[in-house]
Amino acid sequence: MVEVVVTPVRVPSAGDLLLATPRLVDPNFDRTVVFVIEHQQAGTLGVVINRVSDISCASAVPRWASRFTEGAAVGLGGPVEPQGLLALGTAAAPPAAQAQQPEGTGTESSEASGAWRTVNGEVGLVDLTADPSELETEVVAVRIYGGHAGWGPGQLRGELQAGCWWVFDSTPGDLTADATALWYDVLARQSPPARLLAHYPDDPALN
Repeated sequence: MVEVVVTPVRVPSAGDLLLATPRLVDPNFDRTVVFVIEHQQAGTLGVVINRVSDISCASAVPRWASRFTEGAAVGLGGPVEPQGLLALGTAAAPPAAQAQQPEGTGTESSEASGAWRTVNGEVGLVDLTADPSELETEVVAVRIYGGHAGWGPGQLRGELQAGCWWVFDSTPGDLTADATALWYDVLARQSPPARLLAHYPDDPALN
């Protein structure tokens, strides 16, 4: 039996990445990379960013076509509400007039100003019900995801303690990177021992 490298349990924050470890056997999350949008006592919300459909973002929401990354496909964001669409964008700098709501107010996911709400640094949520012209020009890439991932109070902490997830910093480029290689690429940029898993085989029995 192959022992999985253990990394310290780290409490995730908005903008962090959750990487499914080989111990996580749920097929919904096998080798997934989840971008954390919110992590509060009430639970955690995120989207899988390394699984894509064969539907283009432009065909899914035509009026936003000019703001999508060229050739971007709709991501398979997670098993919760798979028909619902959620959009993330990256910006050269957070749009000043549409800054993030203060943390701890409980309004992070329900209230936003304009078409943009900063999640962390250069990444933010984009309101697809708004007029695309409301989105600041600083936002250079937008991608949409069908469905999302969610955990109830204490659920994710239990999975972290069981070694089902690693928590790492994200980079803005993660949203537009090659989805098929992202799980391995994120590990490759870590310090040892996590970096050792960058070449972990899909089926360890064949190694």
